[in-house]
Amino acid sequence: MIRVNRSVLVLVALVLAAPLAQAADVQLRLMPGSKLWLTGTSTIHEYSSTASKLDVLFGHEGAAWNAALPRGEAIEKLIQQHGVTSIELIVAVKGLHSGKDGLDKNMYKALLAEKHPEIRFAMTGYDVHGGSKSGELAIDAKGKLSIAGVEKDQAIAATAVREGDAVRLRGRVPLKMTQFKIKPPTMMMGTLRTSDDVTIQFDLLIGAGDAPLAGTQAKGAGR
Repeated sequence: MIRVNRSVLVLVALVLAAPLAQAADVQLRLMPGSKLWLTGTSTIHEYSSTASKLDVLFGHEGAAWNAALPRGEAIEKLIQQHGVTSIELIVAVKGLHSGKDGLDKNMYKALLAEKHPEIRFAMTGYDVHGGSKSGELAIDAKGKLSIAGVEKDQAIAATAVREGDAVRLRGRVPLKMTQFKIKPPTMMMGTLRTSDDVTIQFDLLIGAGDAPLAGTQAKGAGR
């Protein structure tokens, strides 16, 4: 009869369970330096409005997390293998600032900020293409975008590049205000009119930690 020391069995079990425990504890999270802003044009000049705070909630399959890899590579692999199950991005309307009080006031009014204080995007799925050990991933995501109380299906094209222990996700989304029943704001007795076309741009740094961050202060507009 072969006898096995019980303490040895316990030690082996702990070693084997360690990666699973790490996978369960790790959470994707938004890192400092992430930013989102929108740009548009008017009859007088171009404008840019930056989100002063971003809240992004991530969901992923714990079994798809490879704890043996460096975190940046593990996040990249998680994306490639469709292990990210959900992304919800929340922007406070009154957290958008252009540096011009009059423009901000008219924008908040047009976006019905009092009744609908948040802009939300909830991802429902994505496809990913390309990628290598240090290459770029092309991502075609889809989801629901809600602005001023109107929800629409929205496709988003983005790129993901590994940066150390994180992955940088960049993209731009052209929209028309009237798609969401928003009347383009006017100022100066109607002599300044904003275009119906706006573009939402984002530059998000995604990391991983033991607990998610509640939100990330956005710095600058990447102009």
